[in-house]
Amino acid sequence: MLTYKYFFTVVLLIILSSCSNFKSIEVFFEDGFLYAGQKDLISELKLVKTRKEIKTTLLKQEWVEDFKIKFRINGNIRVIIKTKIPIFIWNDKYYVDSNMKTFSFDESNYDLVNVFCPSNQLNEARDLIDFINTSSISDQISFKKLDFKYSSGWILLSNNTEIKFGKNITKTRLTSFKQSLNYVYESKSIPSMIDLRYKDGVAFDYGK
Repeated sequence: MLTYKYFFTVVLLIILSSCSNFKSIEVFFEDGFLYAGQKDLISELKLVKTRKEIKTTLLKQEWVEDFKIKFRINGNIRVIIKTKIPIFIWNDKYYVDSNMKTFSFDESNYDLVNVFCPSNQLNEARDLIDFINTSSISDQISFKKLDFKYSSGWILLSNNTEIKFGKNITKTRLTSFKQSLNYVYESKSIPSMIDLRYKDGVAFDYGK
């Protein structure tokens, strides 16, 4: 009989807890603040009244990769949020992350390379961006724009240099790309153009 009373008390506490509103919400971002929308989310969560509304609000945020909602005995709630990490901006409209998921560009991060290309060329763009990010290239030079045109292919732009890859970003051209930048960095002579499209070598143009 004692066991039955104990069980009934526990069930009653759970039911009462699920029917009552929480006291406060603590929001924790695992990756820090990356988007303007994060501050807006905190303001939105201050207005929600139920646990269901918390989940609904979080699911509407396209920059959220995953989240956990932890309910505490004191009635408070802690929300832990993992954000999507963009690796480049696409067509000035979207962020693209390493899983090739797109979400709206909110103009809060301009340090990323801005890629302009049709959707069927995004994988090649990702391959080049990954190559830059996983090598020492990004320490040598900062790139601002990657542009694709069917007539000329891929062109990567820094503040001072235009790098032409042609219509296909192959492993051979990526290797030539890295070697060319190492040469430029060591010689301390920055060309206005590096052309990687030649089979037998690389062309440098030091004109204005």
